Amino acid sequence: MNISVTTSPDKMEAYIKISNILPGEEITLEKLMEAIRDAKVVHNIDISALKHLCENPVEDVPVLFAKGDEPKNGEDGRIVFEVLQQNPSFTPSGNRVDFREFPVQKRIIVKKGQKIATIYPPTEGIPGKNVYGEPVPAKPGNEAKVSLGKNVALSEDGLHVIATSDGILKVDPEKGLIEVSEYLEIEGNVDYVTGNIEFPGTVLIKGDVKPGFIVRAKGDIEIQGVAEASTVISLEGSIKLTGAKGKDKGLIKARKDVRLKYAESVTIECENLCFESNLLNCTVRVTNSIIGQGRNSAIIGGEYVATSRIEADELGSDFGVNTYLEVGVNPYLREELKLINTQIEVDKTSLQKLINIVKQYKELKERGVKLSPDKEEQFSKATRTLINLREQLEKNIQRKQELEKKINEIKYQCEIIARKVLYPGVEVHMHDAKYTADIPLPKVVLRYEDGKIVAGGYSGT
Repeated sequence: MNISVTTSPDKMEAYIKISNILPGEEITLEKLMEAIRDAKVVHNIDISALKHLCENPVEDVPVLFAKGDEPKNGEDGRIVFEVLQQNPSFTPSGNRVDFREFPVQKRIIVKKGQKIATIYPPTEGIPGKNVYGEPVPAKPGNEAKVSLGKNVALSEDGLHVIATSDGILKVDPEKGLIEVSEYLEIEGNVDYVTGNIEFPGTVLIKGDVKPGFIVRAKGDIEIQGVAEASTVISLEGSIKLTGAKGKDKGLIKARKDVRLKYAESVTIECENLCFESNLLNCTVRVTNSIIGQGRNSAIIGGEYVATSRIEADELGSDFGVNTYLEVGVNPYLREELKLINTQIEVDKTSLQKLINIVKQYKELKERGVKLSPDKEEQFSKATRTLINLREQLEKNIQRKQELEKKINEIKYQCEIIARKVLYPGVEVHMHDAKYTADIPLPKVVLRYEDGKIVAGGYSGT
């Protein structure tokens, strides 16, 4: 009887074959194991397979009796995004999402210093072993493919991607690119598809802002369409839009300037308002000027308050529409002065009450009346409040004087200009003076002089 042992080319499988069995020759496990030992096969020997061969011998048929352990290759590195709770949960397992599953269509806003993603390195894998007991190396995983764009950086340990600026998270899974953009572009309208816009950078909207929706940005806002009975606020920049139709519900508010072609029945607050055609029945508060720059620009109906200047081709209309124009006062300084005056009156009343309480306490003390601990505490608290209230009142009086000085200086540096005509129905206010025209006034400039409003000719073109 011949017993031969062979292995596969990769040494991961071992076979035993019996040939030339003589009549009456017994096949035992010991004879098979001896041949296996001679072949130096030592790992994962299947004794049950060998016993079966002894009991049911077959000639010239290789029988598998040992298999090696396949190596477990390492896992590839991964990029896992840490999504804040206020953003939608993109996977059933929680608030993390893998690069391959990143929803590029979602608008995810991140803050400066925020951890955007964690980089998990590849694993080395687990080595295997062949039938000779020799190790079979595992293939390590590939490094995660990640490319850092603008406004992102690696943490000191190199394991996290950190935002270096506020903005919108942009990810290209194909290129492995991560970046934070300070610029948000909306291809169409702001409506139920996009939802309200809250963005820490610059916003471009290529369509309209539909009624009831809100656009709020830290930087500039440009709307190529119309803001319809909506709210548009730039916290630190300017706003440019085609037009605004408010139906008395719209608000356009900017830290700097607002530029538009026309506006109707909206509230506008900014530093300078520049328009091309008409302002109809609007409520406008600016800290500098309202200027109609286009040909035949007109301000018709509504209320307009500017610190420095109001200017357009036409002010009011030949139908005598009520139009309120006021210059010579910063509307915010005036509002602050109004609040301070109210607070001063309240503080004076409270102060007098406290003075009476403290005076009563002193009289009791002088008469030698013994007060309970609770009364002593009440009088002590009243004394402390009196001191603090006096300090607050002094500060408010000082601020009132500052505001009155600023407002007084402004009134001589303001003007209202109708480059073509100012119509009856326009009510003009400058500081403490009021002016209305009984007849249309062509090419007129209104200024404040000696406590009254004076009309002069406009010589511009």
